[in-house]
Amino acid sequence: MNVSSYLEIYLTQFGWSLYGLLWDILVQTGLAYLPFIAMLLRNIAEPIKSQEAKDASSTSLRRIEIDIISMFTVIVLAVQPILTIQTTGLSVSKACTNGPAVTGGNTGTTYDSTFTQAALGGVSAKIPIWWYGVLAVTGGINDAAIVGIPCSADLRLTRFKISNARIKDPQLRQQARLFFNDCYAPAMAAFLDNAQSLPNNLAQDDVYWLGSTFMLNGVYQTLRASSNIPGFSYDKNRDLEYNPAVYIPKDGKPTCAQWWSGQGHVNSIGLREALVGQIDGSYLTDFKTTVAALSGKSKQAVEDIALKTLIAREEGYFNGLRDLNRYNESSMANVGNSVAATLGSLIEALSFYPAMYMMKAAAPVIQAAILMLIYGLMPFYFLFSSYDIGKVVFMSIILFSVKFWSVLWAIAHWLDNHLLTAIQPGWFQLQDAASQNNLVVTMVVDFVIAGLFVVLPLFWSGVLGWAGHRVGSEMVSSVNRMRDNAGAAGMAGGSTALKAGGKIIK
Repeated sequence: MNVSSYLEIYLTQFGWSLYGLLWDILVQTGLAYLPFIAMLLRNIAEPIKSQEAKDASSTSLRRIEIDIISMFTVIVLAVQPILTIQTTGLSVSKACTNGPAVTGGNTGTTYDSTFTQAALGGVSAKIPIWWYGVLAVTGGINDAAIVGIPCSADLRLTRFKISNARIKDPQLRQQARLFFNDCYAPAMAAFLDNAQSLPNNLAQDDVYWLGSTFMLNGVYQTLRASSNIPGFSYDKNRDLEYNPAVYIPKDGKPTCAQWWSGQGHVNSIGLREALVGQIDGSYLTDFKTTVAALSGKSKQAVEDIALKTLIAREEGYFNGLRDLNRYNESSMANVGNSVAATLGSLIEALSFYPAMYMMKAAAPVIQAAILMLIYGLMPFYFLFSSYDIGKVVFMSIILFSVKFWSVLWAIAHWLDNHLLTAIQPGWFQLQDAASQNNLVVTMVVDFVIAGLFVVLPLFWSGVLGWAGHRVGSEMVSSVNRMRDNAGAAGMAGGSTALKAGGKIIK
């Protein structure tokens, strides 16, 4: 049987284990038989109130016969646990992957060690025949529908991961700060003081980050680190402050270009590659592949965007990078830019991107938990509905609607990616997000997708719940018509017999 998420594998078994526990309690306490007593009393009392005693007995007998058949059918098919269900028999098939379905116990997540058989209450659980069929059919429909949706990278998740990457290694953070102080700050100051101009083949914002191509090919060739950098070998032709006859240091002081690129490093790892290593490799690969295809940029240029974003998050630690970038602006412009920066920070704080990421991550967990509660509490639902066959149909449609949320979220995911690309084509310029003046565009996409992830499933379940109620009501009405027709036939038969008896007497 297919389910929608790894967590659902385990919560499905636990839900049906809870179902079996509560149903056993209802049976052992006798509460499970109360609907039969209520049915007998109702079918005896109602005909007596409206008919003669002889006709009432015939009507009561016929009604009891029909209700008992209906109630026992519900109990046998939809209430009594019969079939075995266990985590090893539940699987998740991930769309857009060629790998086999993943079964319980082999998901490769912490769920495997957390939801052990002891924690779930046993090796297996029992499930009624009807619900096993409903879940199997629903799982097949979901998988077929999701597979049919075109595959696309999760742009929002990728953007969130890249935007929230940080330099976690304290030694690397210190080295990046030292590079800023020794290389970038003096190079930027010289660029602004000398009113230099960029070549036409470079973007205007090329100089506004540590790995500027203009600086790498210029002043970085002569500027050097102020202290010895681990991994860079001593060079007697470069590190002239040391007298080889007196002392040879273990590490040298590379030029800024060598320091950034890794030339002369024992492992050929420069500051650039070390910083790239601080970003999750899988998301960085997706980011480079997706953005390169969308924008026509080289993967190296896209990787620079990710690096700029990583470094921009550390601007405060790098001792005022923004102030340096506004080195020769007027005071009035500085005030305006300060206001703009504050507004940009506010926009970023109000952004739905973190919320949307959390929403996507929480959605399958919420779905699995809701399904578990529905499974586990279903015995009380049947008890209080007096094993009504219409309520079985109603609950079947409710279960289908909740399980189908996975398909709705897959559709919302596809639309989210394409809306981001269509309405906000520069979404990948992460470090410039606060200055792109696209608050309205961003919020349009965010509100639409948030509505699809939250409102659409609730609307869908509400509509299907209403439809299920109508279908269930029609089934109950059909059973009631059978009972009423039986009562009418009994009354007609009694009247005919009475007339015939009267004629005989006469």
